[in-house]
Amino acid sequence: MSRNLMTAVLTAWFGIAPPTLADGVPAAITPPLPRASLPSPELPRESEFTLTQFKSAKATFDEPQRAVAGIVARQANISNFGTACGPSLSMTVAPDAMLAVRVSAPCLPYDAIWFEHEELAFTVPMPLTGELAFLLPALDTDAELTATLSDGTVLNARNHVPDARNFARVALQWSGADPGELVAKAPRVLDGKVIHLGQSPDANGAVLQVFSSRISDQTASGVVRLSMRAPVTAANCGSGQVARVRRMVPGEPTSIYGLILNGPGCGAIGQSLQLNNVLQDLKLSGN
Repeated sequence: MSRNLMTAVLTAWFGIAPPTLADGVPAAITPPLPRASLPSPELPRESEFTLTQFKSAKATFDEPQRAVAGIVARQANISNFGTACGPSLSMTVAPDAMLAVRVSAPCLPYDAIWFEHEELAFTVPMPLTGELAFLLPALDTDAELTATLSDGTVLNARNHVPDARNFARVALQWSGADPGELVAKAPRVLDGKVIHLGQSPDANGAVLQVFSSRISDQTASGVVRLSMRAPVTAANCGSGQVARVRRMVPGEPTSIYGLILNGPGCGAIGQSLQLNNVLQDLKLSGN
């Protein structure tokens, strides 16, 4: 196509002039300028503006909150092991006039439980599981047991233990930290043992020690020498210790009494006091 013909076609169809040569270099092709200026958009006058205030609607959270509160309340009654928090105490009769005690308090792990049995007390720490089981020598034929938890909950249990009348038992409660021990010395032919219950790591605790001997099957006679041994520590060297005794021996009236052991002075720290004339000996007769 000739140059003149191409110029005519471009001009007719697109309104674009062909590039011209300037010093042998083609000029850039530029679109044609508009033949008429475009009108500017009209802005509304200030008086024509209408301001609209939007009010956010108040969200209703009552129902979700009540639902969450219900879930939390239910979960508050469940332990870390998925069991119900409700504490319980059971006490069944076991051989040799013993009581099989079970305490369940899964939401109070490591709690210190205060037990009271026939006017004597001892404290037992709760394990991580919140389940506690132990054997307790019955100190009466109509045995009662009370367990007090740290949150103030009081649990009670009772049972009839007719075999308890066939045992001679002397129980010693030590109160406070650094408890002593009950010492029983008896001839080898006499059947008997000392049972230890509880732990007392501080002044609020107590331990219970029970000497127990079945006398219904006793064929030999003899005397059980009972005494107390107490360590002298910084906690009791000046204030002394408090103890309580319950004596249950067939043929004798049941007796219970308290003891106050004066401190020997803090110069005796590290020593051990042997108290031989505090507890009455047991005289056991064979059948």
